[in-house]
Amino acid sequence: MSQYDVIVVGGGPAGYPCAIRCAQYGLKTCLIEKEQLGGCCLNRGCIPTKALFNAARKVSKYHFGGINYNNSVNWNELINYIKTGVVSRLRTGVGMLLKANGVDYISGHCQINEPFSVSVNGQILKTKHIVIATGASTNIPEIFCSDPRIITSDTIWNLEKLPESLAIIGGGPIGCEFASILSCFGIKITIYEMMNQILPGRDREIVSILEKTFAQKGINVKTGIKINCTDEIKEEKILWATGRKPLLDSINISGLEMSEKGINVDETMKTSIDGIFAAGDVTGKWQLAYVATKQGEVAASNCAGKNETISYNNIPETIFTLPEIGLIGLTEQQALEKHMKIKTGKFPYQALGKAHTCGETTGLAKVIVDQQTQKLLGVHIIGEGATEIIHTASIAMVAGLTVEDMLKAYWSHPTFSEILMETLFVCQDIPLHIPRTKK
Repeated sequence: MSQYDVIVVGGGPAGYPCAIRCAQYGLKTCLIEKEQLGGCCLNRGCIPTKALFNAARKVSKYHFGGINYNNSVNWNELINYIKTGVVSRLRTGVGMLLKANGVDYISGHCQINEPFSVSVNGQILKTKHIVIATGASTNIPEIFCSDPRIITSDTIWNLEKLPESLAIIGGGPIGCEFASILSCFGIKITIYEMMNQILPGRDREIVSILEKTFAQKGINVKTGIKINCTDEIKEEKILWATGRKPLLDSINISGLEMSEKGINVDETMKTSIDGIFAAGDVTGKWQLAYVATKQGEVAASNCAGKNETISYNNIPETIFTLPEIGLIGLTEQQALEKHMKIKTGKFPYQALGKAHTCGETTGLAKVIVDQQTQKLLGVHIIGEGATEIIHTASIAMVAGLTVEDMLKAYWSHPTFSEILMETLFVCQDIPLHIPRTKK
């Protein structure tokens, strides 16, 4: 029997960073993964989807000024490139990082039946701590599973050819991203969303811009519709994009507290059982890779006895639609519902110099500021570079910077990041590049 300080179960964006951190803290660490290193994020989610997004961007920019592009898409070549030229290389890199940090890696299906030991490939491995980072899987209701047209964000990579039409069930980030991407490849898209808007809960003004661009691209959006039977859907394929459920098939241990969302953990990522931690999508907190990584790091720190806690405040959200969306904090409506005294500022991409140099003038940035403290409550951006710009807002909010603090900084010109500066100027009623609002 082997003895470890920590065994991490699951090699995704929660698991492998956790294992690396544990090893860096001087703990003898083993990582067990039943499929491929990198988990869903690297192999079927974040990374391949953003590679596909990049391809869609290139295809969609078919002309600029006197330059014309005649881009065409060979689906099989594109998918092969993403799998081999992007995903495989990064997966190899993860393996090298584990080795470089002295983490023992075992490929196999793990079973957790009791504290302080796991079973894998016929072996019993003893350990002081277990970190469960098994992730989540697609969640298709059983009544729909028999429809051969159904694909998911996991299985779309196995398509041999693109369909002529596609129904997307679920208008959240996954559904909207695939709608944006696949419409650029000539597929006729219909989104079905049961709530009254796509991207439920996000700023309505930002969503309305996305809806307008979808309409211009011929993407049909149907909201307020709950799909009870796929017989009513006529499209060639159906992409199910309604969320994911925690993967718990390797766990059979009494006393481990769970809910429908996943394994219950406290702010140190400890479960209800001493010595067992959980991190990532399996906890049901936030299904975001970077939150999973932070949870994994916090779990590692506490395995090393450092007593670190996690905060879920000021988490940015990046949505890779065309145009991109970056969000953080409260929407204007949410702030008003809390009876907060706020002021807002908005600035259009149409008034931004860099946007015109790139032919990317669709979009808007919006800030919500607390009148009393002058600190940011929320930032909402739709437009080119939004997924990068939002991190400036994230840093400002975590650091507690005021609007005045932020405007003391220099903002390079011409850049897309300037839109945040311009929006703050508007919020202060001292706009530079749009007219002052008449009162």
